[in-house]
Amino acid sequence: MTELEKEQAESLWAEHYPDEKMPGSWEPVEGKCGARVRSKAFRELDIVRYCTKTAGMGTNHFGEGTCKFHLGNSANHTTSAVKVKMTKELATLSQRLGEADPIGPPEVEAWQLASKMKQWSLMLEEKLDELEGAIETTDKAGVEHARALIEILERAWERFQSSLEFMLKYDLKKRVIALEEHQASLIGAAFMAIILSQDLRLTEAQINIARSMFAAKMNEFGPAIEPSWAANIVDVD
Repeated sequence: MTELEKEQAESLWAEHYPDEKMPGSWEPVEGKCGARVRSKAFRELDIVRYCTKTAGMGTNHFGEGTCKFHLGNSANHTTSAVKVKMTKELATLSQRLGEADPIGPPEVEAWQLASKMKQWSLMLEEKLDELEGAIETTDKAGVEHARALIEILERAWERFQSSLEFMLKYDLKKRVIALEEHQASLIGAAFMAIILSQDLRLTEAQINIARSMFAAKMNEFGPAIEPSWAANIVDVD
């Protein structure tokens, strides 16, 4: 619609409805419902305007799609709006992920994943405690909320149990400890290769002193010399 046509329509509206502001906008606006406003007044005056209520207002897809006054709660509109909303959220998450961290030893990755599963389950249990009594309430929304949370929690328990069974089957704890011991043995081997080098020409007594000093320092450093991934290991026993 040209500017002249808009001016003519506004004059026509002012002539017929002098005390009323013309609802809607000339074009769909980002973040608004954007559905065509259908009213007897607009039909009679042959004017086309678009809804400016917040997108998804009064629906379960607030912020996306049409508002409740323009079929926003219908099955088709709801499904379409939710898909668009999820696509945008996934795009945002992808941007936040950026470049993926390198994958560590499989044993460590599996152990850390199980640790996160346990933490997630505990968080869900705490949330369920907050909703205690919601099942008996007459509020339908509260009941559905609690049921959905219970379903998610049950799935989390099942997956955590599967993870524990996997850990037991492949004795992951033993394998993680073996990885830590292997790294420590590499440090020890490197140290011994240096002090036994012919270039240093250390005596047997000096070598024994160096060994004792090395062992003492290793005990002193303790967790400070653990592998970088060891700090992220949470015992799930």
